[in-house]
Amino acid sequence: MKLIIKLFAALPLLAVALSANAQDGAPVARSAQYTTLGEIIAKGGSVMIILLALSFVAACLIFFYLLSLRKDIVIPESLLRQFEEKRKDLEMMTRICEDDNSALSLVIAAGVEAAKRQSSTYEMVRDSIEDEGARQASKLWNRIQYLQDIAVIAPMVGLLGTVIGMIKSFGALYSENITPRPTLIAQGVSMALITTAAGLLIGIVSMLVYSYFRGVVNRLVADLESAAGKVSRQMPIASEKPEGDR
Repeated sequence: MKLIIKLFAALPLLAVALSANAQDGAPVARSAQYTTLGEIIAKGGSVMIILLALSFVAACLIFFYLLSLRKDIVIPESLLRQFEEKRKDLEMMTRICEDDNSALSLVIAAGVEAAKRQSSTYEMVRDSIEDEGARQASKLWNRIQYLQDIAVIAPMVGLLGTVIGMIKSFGALYSENITPRPTLIAQGVSMALITTAAGLLIGIVSMLVYSYFRGVVNRLVADLESAAGKVSRQMPIASEKPEGDR
């Protein structure tokens, strides 16, 4: 994952290298013109600023996902052991849930609340756990959706830069001043190639990383369902207690 993050940081430079090779048969001489971030932004125009912002946001999201989409965060092993030890004491389980804000805690809390009702049944407890589990799973899926959005938006922004660059190049053909025509045409083509390459690279890498985290979320959701089901099957139901224990 560190390699992927570094790749995000180098996306503008990679885009420039590709565009330089496409514009000239001497890639070394041409790519030397694009060595600083300021030059890259200048050649790519205002669209390049948007692409750089998308690249930065994608890198921040990756860091956030690496820190938050972990099993010890979503399904803490220590919390699961506490539930197993106190599985016969609903009040104690409630206090444990109040002290923790993980997805597993919220799912079990929903089941405990249902189990406390005098009219509750195992089916009601199971339904409460499944409903809350679905909400927590939806939150996990929505969390990584932003990375997929960037994967879709970045190539479109790059295409916008392509269109603007081509408009700029064709506009130079109609210029009354003959002298600056080659320069203006080259600037337009350069902008089109740089923004297209940058947009595609950001989109491709974002989609690859999204696919990785999609697998992570799949495993977390499956483990969450398994852990919640294990605790719920051992949970006492208030309506099934003997009359003397109520």
